[in-house]
Amino acid sequence: MTDDHQMESNIPSPEMKPRRGVSPIWILPVVALLIASWLVYKSVVDAGIKVTIRFDNAQGIEKGKTRVICRGMPIGVVESLTISKDFRSINVVVEFVKEARKQLRKNTKFWMVAPTISPKGITGLETILKGNYITMQPGDGPEERNFVALSNPPPIRSDEPGLHIQLISDGLGSLAQGSGVYYKGIKAGEIQQFDLNDQGKVVIDVYIDQKYAHKVKKSSRFFNVSGVSFEGSLSGFKINTEALSALVMGGVAFLTPEEGKGAKDAVDGDSFSLFENRDLAEQEGKRITLLFDDGKGISARTQIRYRGVEIGRVLRIELNKKITGVQVTASIQKRYRSLLREGTQFWLVEPQLGLAGAKNLETIISGTYITLRPGKGKTKRTFRALSAQPTSLEPRNGLKIILVAERLGSIKADDPVYFRQVKVGEVTGCRLSKDATSALISVDIEKPYAPLVRTDSKFWNVSGIKIDVGLFKGAKVRTESMQSILEGGIAFATPGKPSAAKEDDKFSRGVLLDESGSRDNAKGGTSAQAHPPGRPAKNGARFILYDEPKDKWLKWRPKIMLGK
Repeated sequence: MTDDHQMESNIPSPEMKPRRGVSPIWILPVVALLIASWLVYKSVVDAGIKVTIRFDNAQGIEKGKTRVICRGMPIGVVESLTISKDFRSINVVVEFVKEARKQLRKNTKFWMVAPTISPKGITGLETILKGNYITMQPGDGPEERNFVALSNPPPIRSDEPGLHIQLISDGLGSLAQGSGVYYKGIKAGEIQQFDLNDQGKVVIDVYIDQKYAHKVKKSSRFFNVSGVSFEGSLSGFKINTEALSALVMGGVAFLTPEEGKGAKDAVDGDSFSLFENRDLAEQEGKRITLLFDDGKGISARTQIRYRGVEIGRVLRIELNKKITGVQVTASIQKRYRSLLREGTQFWLVEPQLGLAGAKNLETIISGTYITLRPGKGKTKRTFRALSAQPTSLEPRNGLKIILVAERLGSIKADDPVYFRQVKVGEVTGCRLSKDATSALISVDIEKPYAPLVRTDSKFWNVSGIKIDVGLFKGAKVRTESMQSILEGGIAFATPGKPSAAKEDDKFSRGVLLDESGSRDNAKGGTSAQAHPPGRPAKNGARFILYDEPKDKWLKWRPKIMLGK
């Protein structure tokens, strides 16, 4: 016991000393704090950007599934959908990745992509498997977190390479957003959007692809090629259409009359008129005004022709300000503007049917048209149209004489004048003498046949059929020609030797009448017996028009050299 006790007393007592430094056990909480702080920082830094997009409806949009895709890359997903307070729209909250921050600006545009089938083709086909998605067009301006979605894809931006122009039209017709713009049958661009301006005109924004932009000049003309254009006449039919897509959903084409080195290229912002069809575009030129008594047979597509060639078209027809006639606005192609001068005469050509035959028969199918006879004065833009075709379509350089008759009978303008049943002239007009005692008939004898008319020539009416019936001499029928039976006409004869016979009617003895109907020997009137076969008649000479010829006139055979 003593030894044990002695051993216990020899064991020293433990000495308690304070420990210096940090215990290793605290390393774990510190590490955990650092990790938590990093995660908080990372979650803040990498947090998505929440944006609200307002749609008209939520069709095709699903929470947590519908994505926002830009250039084929997902950059956001729909987080929630709520109905707006006014119940007129859907607020879609989208969470974007942080990299999209710089693109979410005031002018950024969003729209829904869904499968669409149209004449342009099938678009959004990938959504059939993956579902509808939202896409965007980055914009500029300050950062924004609230947007309104578009119902249709936006037009191509004005800073995109290519040409951005506008077309001005009275109406949109069958054109639509996405309708093609064609050049020589090749699609060169498309219609972006349209709106109304302050004047009520339709303004159509058009984008022309960069590789075709140089084809559009300041002088280019745009025209509608929607549907099918059909024109027909006796000579054939014409059907025009630009392309199948234009036939279904409308389209626009353009042409450039002047594509030489002097033609200036169009620039962004240029405006062009949109014509209804190619014909009007080709004929665009100088505008003129034609004043008609009425608008019968005239429409907004009536052609203006000269020598059978179309040189313009009627653009508009309306009553004049006094409502006493019709005012026609037409366009004449620039290359034919030299025809528009003082003295130029316009008139309407219509089909004519008569016993002698038919005229202007092609107008039955192709429609009436306006033609003209050029003048030689100063340039003019307003013309008083004739109510009927003038008596002569070409300037006459022949012999102009006057025939005096007690009655006009069936004689009318354009009736032929015969010598030995050969047509040598025409009636150019008819009127009364100043004292109204006789009818005056203007006649133009063609220049080569002018020597046939002498001061002692005799003229008579050959219209219809002359029948002379006697008790003992039987019946005698006299006519000049079948044409004279149907149309009427005048014939004349010139004596070849001095005439000894005396005329017994009041217009006899070769005495000519002045316009009042009185006798006048000073105006070329001489006796037929003076100098056979008489002197050559001069312009303005007057002759008596007899109802029928005497037998001896038909036997005259003068030798007269023509063209001298």
